This record gives sequence, C-alpha cells and structure tokens, in this order.
Amino acid sequence: MSVNDRGTIKWTSMMLPEHVELLNQLKEKQNRKQKPILDEQQLEENGFQLMMAHKDNLLINIKYYANYDYHNIKGYIDKINYQDKYITMVEKVSSGNYTRINFDVILEVTIL
Repeated sequence: MSVNDRGTIKWTSMMLPEHVELLNQLKEKQNRKQKPILDEQQLEENGFQLMMAHKDNLLINIKYYANYDYHNIKGYIDKINYQDKYITMVEKVSSGNYTRINFDVILEVTIL
C-alpha cells in the first residue's frame, strides 16, 4: 500500500495569503548566511592584494558579504579611501559603472 502524499500542495489552498507570505518570509530567514569572522592573516592578505592590484591596475575578483549573502564582483580598483575605509571599483574601464565596497564586508580578494 502506497500513500500518495502531495506535501504542502494539499494545504496551500486552505491557507490565507498572509499565511503563505509569512511562511515564505520564514523560509527566506532560514536561508540567510552569516558573515564569517576573518582572522588577522586573511585581513592582511586582502589588504596586500588590494594595494598590489591598485598599484599595478590589475583585474581582481572581490568576494563580499551583503544582504545576508555572498557576492562576487570583478573589476579594477579606482580608489582606495583609507580614512573612510572603502574602495571604489569600476567593472570595466570604459563602462564607468562604479561600485563602493566597505573594507569590513570584504571576505576575499583574488588577483585574476
């Protein structure tokens, strides 16, 4: 004897739209990622890679944390602001599309 279980499909027709929305929000909160804590060695390596890429105008990939998830951006460093602790990146030299990334959200810097 087998049971044909349709999972949550059989219950969604009896649920109010507000309940469905709350369940979706709960699912989204459960899928959130936490920002990892970087050790001193990784922070120093990231700083070294950023300075080297800025000095030699090298293409880099930065993995950073924003909106409870990890993101990657490839481009060239336009400016490093040590006082306000952020970098400005341009995705392509001719595009003029600038992105500002704070130092405290940078997880990993890779020179490509």
